[in-house]
Amino acid sequence: MNIDPQNNANNIYAQNLGKTAQTGSAKQAAESGATPATESDMLQLNALDALRSEPEIRPDVVAKGKELLNDPNFPSQEMVNEMAKLIVPFADEQ
Repeated sequence: MNIDPQNNANNIYAQNLGKTAQTGSAKQAAESGATPATESDMLQLNALDALRSEPEIRPDVVAKGKELLNDPNFPSQEMVNEMAKLIVPFADEQ
């Protein structure tokens, strides 16, 4: 799914990282217009680029979805019960 046709999420993401981690000289650098970049920031940006390189429609996931759709036992009763516990977080009194 490609939401941003300008594909400038890296710049926005880096700016937001700069806002959350502003301390001391990093705050001064941000005020002067420079965005401080750390090694972890670059790793996260590389992960975003890797995600963007994935196809929007993944045939293996579509095949798995079709397989589950045709399975009359999916979702199992256990899965339904676990999801129900997440929706209604109190015990059933039966």
